[in-house]
Amino acid sequence: MSVDALLRQRHHVRRFGLNAKLKATSAISGLHGSRFRGRGMDYAESRIYEPGDDIRNMDWRVTARTGKAHTKMFSEERERPVVFVVDANPSMKFGTRKQFKSVAAAKSASLLAWSVINNGDRVGLMSFGPAGIEFEKPAGGKRGMMRLIQHLVSADERNPADAESHCSLAKALKKLRSLVRPGSMVVVISDFHHLGEEAKRHLVQLRKHNDVLGFVVSDLFELQAPPPGLYGVQNRGQTSVFNALKRKAREAFEHLAQGRLQHARELTQSAGVPLIPLLTSDALPEVISQMIKNPEAAWSQRVKNEPALAAFQNSNSEKTHAQQHTRTETPTS
Repeated sequence: MSVDALLRQRHHVRRFGLNAKLKATSAISGLHGSRFRGRGMDYAESRIYEPGDDIRNMDWRVTARTGKAHTKMFSEERERPVVFVVDANPSMKFGTRKQFKSVAAAKSASLLAWSVINNGDRVGLMSFGPAGIEFEKPAGGKRGMMRLIQHLVSADERNPADAESHCSLAKALKKLRSLVRPGSMVVVISDFHHLGEEAKRHLVQLRKHNDVLGFVVSDLFELQAPPPGLYGVQNRGQTSVFNALKRKAREAFEHLAQGRLQHARELTQSAGVPLIPLLTSDALPEVISQMIKNPEAAWSQRVKNEPALAAFQNSNSEKTHAQQHTRTETPTS
């Protein structure tokens, strides 16, 4: 991963953007309507005049109708902080197509961050991995963008692939809840390994006051068993052989990999968080620009293009159909 590679992502940002679902509550003026009431461009309401109110905002029509002095209130425009939560665990240092998952995650974060900066908002970053959890406070403009890029590159260097430990997403989200401001947008980019109910609980809590969006990064090798053969595997200095000559071994491989992805999807969906699938082989600007417009339809779109994910979707549908069929034939008292 390099600074130059992340800087080049700014040329693609005209294709897409992040739309606010919640009103921003930052105290800094910007491009998003907020819950604050003050002097701004959009009329919000009229209320009884109080000493100290600006008489230039008097609502003479309401005053004449009610017989009591009223003043106009306007919705101020505020910046919206967008915080990226990027996985830097050893499992992200893997890839068999084009790039590692960690590089795809960093490029995706920078793509989206450039869009946020161009929209006049602020960007922050939290990375989590063997080196711990690190947080970069949201900042705007080129200064904020450069801080985010430098953080991404440094986090990649500080978290080696052969590290003996990892940091869970649940732990990172727990800390984020105490740092993020209400009205922010949180974008989680991870392979969603080591995911559990605690992470879901923190996602639910974050969603109460923020927008939350997830990107799950995978490699095709993780979803689809390789062709029959013997494959050398190395992990943390240890080597072994994966025997893909046996059909049962390939089926077990795919069952485990697709089960992990299915678990991530079901858990985030139950938490109300849209999840967009990304592959290391993707042309990220094109894929993200298409899928971010409708995250709920992202999986269906991906299934049409990727056989490995299509197989996962089909097995999902068959499982659901089987469960429904079983319930239908169960006798009732």
